[in-house]
Amino acid sequence: MFVKKEKIRNFSIIAHIDHGKSTLADRLLEKTNLKGSNKSLERVLDSLSLEQEKGITIKLNAVQLYYPPENPEPYVFNLIDTPGHVDFMYEVSRSLAACEGVILLVDVTKGIQAQTLAYYEIAKNLNLKILPVINKIDLPHAQLETTKNQLIELLNCQENDICLISAKTGKNVDLLLEKIISDIPAPQ
Repeated sequence: MFVKKEKIRNFSIIAHIDHGKSTLADRLLEKTNLKGSNKSLERVLDSLSLEQEKGITIKLNAVQLYYPPENPEPYVFNLIDTPGHVDFMYEVSRSLAACEGVILLVDVTKGIQAQTLAYYEIAKNLNLKILPVINKIDLPHAQLETTKNQLIELLNCQENDICLISAKTGKNVDLLLEKIISDIPAPQ
């Protein structure tokens, strides 16, 4: 299938470890009909046995998604899943070099952490479009206002630039898909 360059989005998800990158990646796969919502298919992009055993992403992994899936001429999302652990910083740098934008994912119960800042600096130095996303908004001990203020200060963005989601439940993930289309530029 021939795809116009304007309909391609190359992006990655960056975040501190355990902020929900793999869960969000799985939810994006589900929303684009690449996989069902079957629990046994969770963490699809973490295919190495050690990744599954430890519950972390070690190697980058890429997947092509079509959104909206029912559209005869959908957008093509090239999602590059990256590790969140500091030991795998090289993998993240390699991933981001192939992107025009990133989803900067922050856990609402923990706020911005050390690896969030490190990955943000890499994305900023590569002049990538950064989509601020707060995850786990469904949790009862969410610190939403504090986390929003941290992102506003770090990114010098507006509150309405921040996407509030629950990757686990899928809440507002459709809004995030639309922001990927509107905010992340097509490849040059």
